Formats: sequence, C-alpha cells, structure tokens
Amino acid sequence: MKGNLKSRLTTACRHLLRPLVSLLLRYGMAYGEFAEVVKSVYAEVARENFTPKGDKPSDSRVAIITGLTRKEVKRLREAGIDTKASSNVNRATRVLSGWYQDAEFTGDDGQPLPLRLEGTGISFSTLVRRYSGDMPPKTMLEELHRVHAVDRADDGYIHVLSRAYLPDYDDPSGINEFGVALHDLVATIDHNLNPQREGALYFQRMVANERVRVRSLPVFRRIVGERGQQLLETLDDWLNLHEVDDAKADDKHARTGVGIYFFQDSDQSETKK
Repeated sequence: MKGNLKSRLTTACRHLLRPLVSLLLRYGMAYGEFAEVVKSVYAEVARENFTPKGDKPSDSRVAIITGLTRKEVKRLREAGIDTKASSNVNRATRVLSGWYQDAEFTGDDGQPLPLRLEGTGISFSTLVRRYSGDMPPKTMLEELHRVHAVDRADDGYIHVLSRAYLPDYDDPSGINEFGVALHDLVATIDHNLNPQREGALYFQRMVANERVRVRSLPVFRRIVGERGQQLLETLDDWLNLHEVDDAKADDKHARTGVGIYFFQDSDQSETKK
C-alpha cells in the first residue's frame, strides 16, 4: 500500500473510531475486550474473503495476511467467536409495515385499523402470524408497547402509533440496530472503493455544511425526520411488493435496503474561541 494512501486510511480509521470508542466506553467495554473482537474479525475476514479460489483456508495464510501469530489464529478459529450482527429483517418492523400496507388491516382512508389481540376475522394475532411467523402475539405486543410503537386502549383495542420500530440504544435491540446500520454503511463504502468489485457502484451520498446557524438546526432535524421517514416508507412499500414469497423460497433473493441518518458536530464557533 502506498504511503500516502495508508496515511489517509489511518486518518479515516481514527475518525471512524472516535464515536465508536465513545460508545464502547459508555457501556463498559475495555480496550482488551475490543482488541479481541478486532483480532477475531481480522482472522474471519481474511479466511472468508482473501483465500484464493480453489484453495483451502489455512491458519498460516491468515497469519501472514493479518499479522497475527499462527497460535492466535488457531485459538480464534477454535473459539468460534461470531462477531456478525444479525442481518435478519426485524420482525417487529415487518409487523408494523404490514399494519400500514396490508389492505386487510387498513381502513377506507388507508390508515391502520385498531385491532383486538384475538378474535374472529382480522386481529393483532392474525397480523403477527402473517408477518412474523412463529413469534407469539403477546410477546410482539409487549415489545412494540415497550418501544412506544403501539398503545392498548381501555376498550381492549390495540392502536399503532408509529410505523418505525425504534428501540432505545441502551437495550440489546438498540445495540444490534447500531451494529447492523454501521456494518451496512461501511460495507457500501468498501464495495465502492474496491477496484475489483463486481457490478456497479452502490448509491452513497451525503450533504453537509460547516456554517449552519445553531438556532436553525431544530428546523433541519424536523425536515430530515419528516421527509426522511416519507422516503423510507415509499422505499419500504417497493421492497415489500418485490419480496420473495415463502412458497417460492427457492427464488434468488438478496438483502437490500437504504439508510438515512442525521449528524451534527459541535458548534465550531465555540470551539475556536
């Protein structure tokens, strides 16, 4: 790797790691624990992605590529550490999307209908079975109520409050969402920067301005939230229309999607004083 390119990559890694390390320290993950995770991922990626076609992966080759010792590579392989975040579509998200999209669960105005937990005809249990497989309806109700996506009225009807499943980032579901989102963004950038990539570039854009008035930011956050949610719902509708039916599970299919995020650095005028 050319010196200038490696220097730029080092700078980019430091920039990437700052918010990540902040999060790790907040939740009590010490350097040694994180270093062990990094070692295991280095070995895993080298074994899976950098073994020549037709060759069997070997500890020696992984050690050469990663700079780890063969002893460390062997230990990590035998430990079988899984550092991959789940890539399964969140069941709660599927249930909420179905509630907003499925004509059987919406009224004449296109809005989601209030549902009873059980009963003849449509019900919350029917919705869960259709869009979440074998997940117990009561368990799903508890989870959606916990993240304030639904509310249960005194008359027993369940009302949906949000199409988005947004767990707090201090619980296991939120931490998992963090891992999946960060993985997907970096994987897209890795694809685009790979000179040996197969296929076209993936769409990846951002807009930023370093001199925005701080007092204007609440308006911008609202615009991002409202229009971003509208765009995501439109794209979610398209994805659901083109989803492989369970009865045709042998059809070729892939996980795909789009992420939108808001970011804000500190007030530059204050930091320069």
